[in-house]
Amino acid sequence: MAVELVPLECGWIRQAASLLEVGASDDPLDTPIPAWLIRHPKETVLFDTGLHPDLVRSPATMGRLASLFTAMLEEGGSIRGRLQEVGIDPESPLTVILSHCHFDHVGGLCELPNARLVVQRAEWQAATGGDGLTYNPALYDLGHEVTTIDGDHDLFGDGAVTCLSTPGHSAGHQSLRVVTADGPVVLASDACYFVRTLDGGALPSFAHDLEEQKRSLERLRAERSAGAEVIPGHDAELWRRLVGSGGQHRSGP
Repeated sequence: MAVELVPLECGWIRQAASLLEVGASDDPLDTPIPAWLIRHPKETVLFDTGLHPDLVRSPATMGRLASLFTAMLEEGGSIRGRLQEVGIDPESPLTVILSHCHFDHVGGLCELPNARLVVQRAEWQAATGGDGLTYNPALYDLGHEVTTIDGDHDLFGDGAVTCLSTPGHSAGHQSLRVVTADGPVVLASDACYFVRTLDGGALPSFAHDLEEQKRSLERLRAERSAGAEVIPGHDAELWRRLVGSGGQHRSGP
């Protein structure tokens, strides 16, 4: 069963390139913060929710990470505004699949009061377990209904939307396979930052588990070899091509 997949641009982040690739320079690098809308006949689904709307004015929701990252978010550019642009009520009972619980993937949850979250059990346990640097429960532990899963998970039982376990970047990171009319697409999120990472480029300078991260990257390469289009999580050049072909976006920095 084919479904529609729509990219939603929910801000940009500026950081030193060396944070995202070992051996890179300390020059600033701007990267997009995506969310994805999946229109399935049974339900409307989101994959990740982008930046917190308060980042329009203040870096406070990034906590100590504000010393490493600069958020770029325009008024109305968070998930609420993006959903309204495509005719979706952000207060409707959406299903939100979280790749993981880092700030740039869960920030928009505060604008989705009736969402049901789907997250890997290992990720939710880590995210609610007291790590005050990489996780901030004030961004995601908001009283939503939470469904925790273990490993791969076919959301509707028809093969159209499948969570793929890709840990390593975080304890329970997951990617998402979506079967579109043009074929399968795998949204890699932070299991793979850039196209060049998929092609053998350098990994980030940090990971929850480097060996797991490498295995997850091999899984993504296997998906690509099997015919899926793998979309890395923060590749600016690829993102501009994607949103330029019809996604909801702004031009970015």
